[in-house]
Amino acid sequence: MKGLSITGFIISILIFLLAMYLQFVVVPAVASLERMIDYSDESGLSSMMWAQAHSMKVNLGMITLFGGILPFILCIIPALKTKSKLAWVGVVLSFIAIVIGILSGTHMFS
Repeated sequence: MKGLSITGFIISILIFLLAMYLQFVVVPAVASLERMIDYSDESGLSSMMWAQAHSMKVNLGMITLFGGILPFILCIIPALKTKSKLAWVGVVLSFIAIVIGILSGTHMFS
């Protein structure tokens, strides 16, 4: 169980860092590009840039969402069986990543 909780904890830290990058770097950049869209531009360059950035935001959100499920499962089993604090930290970090993935990767809250 200790190996399972350590593995889940390490993966949850990595996914949590990806979620923080998504929330504090990518999402504000997409919002900034959306505010700067020039609708009078005939080439549509600003619209294409926003569409690519939005697509990247959604893709990273989906990776964060589904990537957060794996460490959640890996950490919840030892957390419930052995009451390991490391596993509980992994559960919390992966849950936060799952919520951020749901917020950014799906169109549920847009």
